[in-house]
Amino acid sequence: MFKTTSELEKILDNPNLLLIDTRSFQEYSNGHISNSVNLDLFSFHWIDTSKEGISSFNQQFKKIFSQVGVSEEKTVIFYDNISGMLAARGVWLL
Repeated sequence: MFKTTSELEKILDNPNLLLIDTRSFQEYSNGHISNSVNLDLFSFHWIDTSKEGISSFNQQFKKIFSQVGVSEEKTVIFYDNISGMLAARGVWLL
């Protein structure tokens, strides 16, 4: 689901909202939406496409998402500043 900036602005105070900025840490450090967390999804690569490799990758991302606050109770919104490619990667990984 895509959100416009005006739609997002209306829900920013929701305690169940988790905003994930998928840009690099440097870009995040230069400015980001208040209360967002940074998860640079460009730096993660899937190399081992065996069944075990996929399972390992999935387990790693469960831990990573948990560490940034993703849970069943949260509404998660990913964003970036390019074309949406990194944000879409976040949705796909979720």
